[in-house]
Parts: sequence; structure tokens; C-alpha cells
Amino acid sequence: MIEFCNENMGFLIIGIFIMVCFVFLKIIFEQKREIYWLNQISQKDELTQAYTRRYFFEILEYHLKLSHRYNSFSAILMLDIDNFKDINDSFGHIFGDEVLIQVAKECSEHLRESDILARYGGDEFILLCPFIGYDDLIMVVKRIQKALQNYQHVSITISVGAYFFSKNCNTSEIIQYADEALYCAKKNGKNRIEFFNSSV
Repeated sequence: MIEFCNENMGFLIIGIFIMVCFVFLKIIFEQKREIYWLNQISQKDELTQAYTRRYFFEILEYHLKLSHRYNSFSAILMLDIDNFKDINDSFGHIFGDEVLIQVAKECSEHLRESDILARYGGDEFILLCPFIGYDDLIMVVKRIQKALQNYQHVSITISVGAYFFSKNCNTSEIIQYADEALYCAKKNGKNRIEFFNSSV
């Protein structure tokens, strides 16, 4: 009788142990899923699914360290949707949101795997193209521009400001130079790419 009770007690302890392990593993799984979900929220723009500005700057800082180490050239591009206010005024903000989504989608589909696209704010996007040359960069931009030309019943055009950087730069300078190039693209007629020129 005592043996039988001891045997049952052993099974009971094993059962409790298995149950505790199961609950513990479930808690760990739920925590990991929540962390993943929070990371996704902090990394991706809710509307366009491009990366967030904050996450982009983290990537840029890391890439600058690589550029310093390997003395390599990469490019930063600022992209702005031309006449976006007019699109919103003519077709409404819902359609405007669809345009933003489409621009992010077309950019993502025509970029290299190593390129990083983020929503910079409003109708502006920012793009990091690591280890890229002038001709390849022009080709990437032209592919995106061509893909956007016949979107539904409105032609979407983008102005692009670009800056090639290597090890002798910091984040603020890179963004400033690309932004100045974007200003030139807007000033010179839109729907074009301009490169930062320090002599201008």
C-alpha cells in the first residue's frame, strides 16, 4: 500500500514538473513574440511598411563605421513625391496614402537586397545604398521613376537628392548634403536626380 502511494506520488510529481515546464515555455514564447512584435513596430512605418526614420539612423550609424573601416563609397538618397499636396487636394487623403504606399512598394521592388528604404516624414523617403557606383545608382532611380509613371489615373514623379559618402563624413553632414541636392532637384524642374556639389 505504501509502495503504491509512493508510486502515485512519483507520477504526480512528474506530472506537476511537466506542467510547470509547459507553462514556463509558454511564457517564454509569448514574451519572445511580444518582443518581436514591438521590434517590428519600432522598425517599420505603419502606413508604408518602409523602415522608420529612427531605425534608419541606427543602420546608417552602423554603416558609417563599416565605411570608416573599409574606406568604401556608399550613397544616401532623399526622395520627395512631386506635387503631393496637389494630389491630396485633388483626390483626397485616402488616395494620398495609397500613393505613399505605392511609392514605398515600387522602391522596395526595384532596390538591391542590401539597400535600406525608410520613410523620412510626410511625403519624403530616405534611401541608403551601400557600396554602389554612379551608374548603378542612376539605374536604380530610373527604374523607380519609370514604375511610378502610370499609377492609376495620376502620374507620380519623384525628385531625388543624392550624396556619395565615404569615411570622412558624419550622419548630420550626409543628411544635410542629400537634402541640399533634393532642393536643387525641386528647384531645377522636379522629376529628376541631383547630386550634391560642394562647389555650388
